[in-house]
Amino acid sequence: MKRIITYTLVFLFINLNLFGQQEVEGNSKDYLWAVNANIGYSLLWGDAASQSYNPFARWFNSDESAFSYGINVQRKLNKSFKIQGGILMGSLNSYRDSLDWSDVNHSVTNSETSYFDGHIALNVDFTSLMGFKEDRLVSFYGLLGVGMVHYSATSYLGGVEQPDRTISGANTLMIPWGWGLDFRINEKFSINFENTFRNTFIDDLDAYEGQNSNFSDFYSITGVGLTYKFGEKREKEKPKVEIAPVEETDIQDDDSVVAALEPVYVSFRSSIPKSVSPNTEYDVNSIINKEDLTSKGVYEMKIPNDFYISNIKTEGGKLEQDSSKFVVTWDEMPESNLMISYHLSVGGLEEISYTFDSKFTYVEDSIEKVKTFTNRVSLNEVVLVKNDTNSTVQDSVVAQSVTTTQDNTAALVSAPIIVVAAQSSNVEYRIQIAAVFGGTTSKGLLKKRLGLSQDVKEDPYKSSYRYTVGSYSSYGEATQNRALSKVKGSYVVVFKDGKYIGGLAKVNKDVMDKDGLYKSGMTYKIQIAASKGRPYPISRLAYKYGLKDSDITEDEFAGWFQYSFGKYRTKEEAKPALNSIKNKVSKAYIIKFNDGKR
Repeated sequence: MKRIITYTLVFLFINLNLFGQQEVEGNSKDYLWAVNANIGYSLLWGDAASQSYNPFARWFNSDESAFSYGINVQRKLNKSFKIQGGILMGSLNSYRDSLDWSDVNHSVTNSETSYFDGHIALNVDFTSLMGFKEDRLVSFYGLLGVGMVHYSATSYLGGVEQPDRTISGANTLMIPWGWGLDFRINEKFSINFENTFRNTFIDDLDAYEGQNSNFSDFYSITGVGLTYKFGEKREKEKPKVEIAPVEETDIQDDDSVVAALEPVYVSFRSSIPKSVSPNTEYDVNSIINKEDLTSKGVYEMKIPNDFYISNIKTEGGKLEQDSSKFVVTWDEMPESNLMISYHLSVGGLEEISYTFDSKFTYVEDSIEKVKTFTNRVSLNEVVLVKNDTNSTVQDSVVAQSVTTTQDNTAALVSAPIIVVAAQSSNVEYRIQIAAVFGGTTSKGLLKKRLGLSQDVKEDPYKSSYRYTVGSYSSYGEATQNRALSKVKGSYVVVFKDGKYIGGLAKVNKDVMDKDGLYKSGMTYKIQIAASKGRPYPISRLAYKYGLKDSDITEDEFAGWFQYSFGKYRTKEEAKPALNSIKNKVSKAYIIKFNDGKR
């Protein structure tokens, strides 16, 4: 039986070695775990064993060789190192005759030992360390570890059992080490040929303690095993850190990948302006050139914050719209190009750039396809507009405002920058330096990467995490933070009761003058700005015109959010304040309220 197994091992070794010279096609998957079942011959090396150092000769000696079998579990650390644990059990036989035995009274001594051991070891792939590719057919490895052996041994002298030398249920520490060859069958299975030694720290593993012996007994195992790999390694998706801290867009990466495969004859043109000023309006025309496609078509456009779309016109399409997007659906598209027009209103801009992302979905050759489009709109740094006297004023301040003349004509105004203090204790201003969507990033690494001296804070907001520095009670104080000039695209954001709010205008009700109107009788105030369709941040307005947040009142009238300060009973009382503010706001004028109503 032993000879049959030996011949089988030799046959497998030769054929697998020849097979290992062939090339592997394709890329292997990376598995983290493996389980190995093995069987082999075990040899005892001790005082009562043969003094021959030829293991091949001892294998064929039925008095010295025995079977062992075990199982190992491996966890891959990287491409070169694994940690493994396993158990092994079997028998150990020894046989020493008169040729190399000095005991003339007992010409033959032998022993029988049963054992069970467990170990943990580091498995090192030497072929990987030498730079060979991971999907190779043959790997050479070594292992070294530590373990325990539980054993029972019986000694025989001249064929007679020696009860006084019998050992039952003893334990000892052992050091497993060895090497092996691993032959890859496919991505999940491999066969290995392995030779390992178990060095113990005792001299009676063979139930015989040699006189004046300085060496402890040890045993070796030579055999084959079958390995099964499982637990495919999956790379974690790293969050995308936007160093220019722009707001999230709704276009998904998948759309971009699909769009890259679209035919080039589908194109898009739009008159969306490349740069805009706060509180302005535009008529936009968009054309989708689809050649002769007449299938079902869907056009969807995302509306960024601070922009508003109205009066949408299409040719034969069904329209659906909310504040964040509009969708036009054609059950059967016309043969001509698709025309989409709308009225675009700009509110109080809080960022330096915005993106209008849209996509066109259609069917071609029974396959649904998608084409994506992006238009980027930036904030004007210098804007020329007409005022109510047909002259022009130039405003180079990014945070602009709109004032309304008495005939409701909008005009841009500018003013010098003055730092003032905020009045609301539950409102906090910080500098946003980055936004991460779909995960988080290291605050320390972000601080180092951007070269900042202040600690970075992390706060959740909708489906993202916002990273900020600083903490200020006023917008004016926040604008002095060096991160605004150091980090491209950074800007001031606001927190209320410790929570990220987003737009500065969302805390207008918290910071404005709440007692700016007399409840009965006439109230006269000085209007300094107005914003159509969307509130404008009072904190920014106050900073721009050298006022306190609590000096300004916000009221809504005919679709306009209007901003004024002061509280006077008569128009004559209001005139000194008007004359003073005209140095900063040339288009300011007096307005009046009756019983708290405009």
